[in-house]
Amino acid sequence: MTHKLLLRLSANFMAVLMIVLLVLGALVSRFMWINELNTGVDEMKREAEEIARGFADLSQYQITSRVFLSTINETALDSSVWLVDRNGLQLNVTGLDADTPNLTSEDVQKYMRLVLQSGEPLTIQGGFDSYFGKNAAVITVAMPLTNGVESVGAVFIHKRLELFNTGFIPLFQELWLAAMVASLLGLVLTGYTAMRITRPLRELAHAAKCLGQGDMTVKVRVYADDEIGEVSRAFNSMVDELKSIEEQRKGFVANVSHELRSPITSIAGYLQGMLDGTIPPQDQRRYMQVVYDETQRLTRLIRDLLDLSRIESGNIPMNPTNFNINELLRRVLIKYEGRIEEKNMEVEADFAREPCQVRADVDRIEQVVSNLVDNAIKFCGPYGKLTLKTWEEKGGCFVSVIDDGAGIDEKDLPHVFDRFYTVDKAHTSGKGTGLGLSIVRQILLQHGRDITVQSASGKGTNFTFSLDPAPSADIAAAPKKK
Repeated sequence: MTHKLLLRLSANFMAVLMIVLLVLGALVSRFMWINELNTGVDEMKREAEEIARGFADLSQYQITSRVFLSTINETALDSSVWLVDRNGLQLNVTGLDADTPNLTSEDVQKYMRLVLQSGEPLTIQGGFDSYFGKNAAVITVAMPLTNGVESVGAVFIHKRLELFNTGFIPLFQELWLAAMVASLLGLVLTGYTAMRITRPLRELAHAAKCLGQGDMTVKVRVYADDEIGEVSRAFNSMVDELKSIEEQRKGFVANVSHELRSPITSIAGYLQGMLDGTIPPQDQRRYMQVVYDETQRLTRLIRDLLDLSRIESGNIPMNPTNFNINELLRRVLIKYEGRIEEKNMEVEADFAREPCQVRADVDRIEQVVSNLVDNAIKFCGPYGKLTLKTWEEKGGCFVSVIDDGAGIDEKDLPHVFDRFYTVDKAHTSGKGTGLGLSIVRQILLQHGRDITVQSASGKGTNFTFSLDPAPSADIAAAPKKK
């Protein structure tokens, strides 16, 4: 496996490190060079002052020419010294070399006037091209010369700039050696850091490939509590969710297969019996009713599947209108009156006020209530109790469908609204594919609302949802019951 990300990270880190080192080295080098240059110029000024004092002493016969020449030789090391009078001629000093070129050029005269006018040392960088060559890197310090009474000329001390580098070259070399060591250490640290970043990414890539091949047991290690660690934890959580969904899908397929196979088998068997004469003509009507009931089961199953698919995909438009939710609950009870009487169930309607106007899609809310009431009747035993309750709170109108049936185990409560969840897992009896409550929740989510459930095994179940109040509804509080 090629470590492309590792190489890119290492290259980027090293590039940044080298840029920082180069900039820092350039700044330090410039600072050291300027400091060395200023120090050298100060030294040249000191030398010029000593030579000027020596010339004044020589002019007053306090020292000899030999002592003065010795002073020049000892102070102006690696330098060229000119003693120039006002006319640009070399001052007459016994023993001084006479190989000084003609100093009557305009640049010498210009600097001479400046020095004599100011009476202070003058620092000159460059110039004197006719003496040292064009663009010569020379630094010059000029100092007035006096004979003890008046200024008679000036001393010019010239020194090439490369001679100033000798003082910090060893330090400069040590600096760059330290930079090289820092670069190597930076490379090691960069490689280590890049490895820590790329290793979990490589593991994530491998785990993703395994997951794509259907391995739902794959997990990745969480190396640290950082962004990469968050991605690893999110991946593991995703695997758990996919595993759960896959299990639900398998259960759904098994349930649907069973629901489809049973009625189809019954229909085929009864029809075959009627066709080959096994079922006598006088019994055929009764068995035709069974065939009809089985086709109705198939119709309901297919309808639920299509409804869930269309609601989740948003293909069913919601048409909100204002209606009385209490009246809708009464209509649903009338629709299930036959089943309620079969079980001798008690029905209680606890409505907060009349009318209770809400704004929603009336057909879809009727489907919600019908599914909840059907569910309650299905899992209530004989002589059970069904309660429909409405009340208003700030922000909505609430509806509860309550039964005293078998209830739902606590471990199953978080899953009752999941797709493909089989109701039989939560209840002790009844049939279904687990689509009814999923449809209920999807319809309410389309309305911007949700549904909750409260239940315990053997203690009944309470489903509660809310709807938006109608804008034109009277929201005055209902009178308290006495």
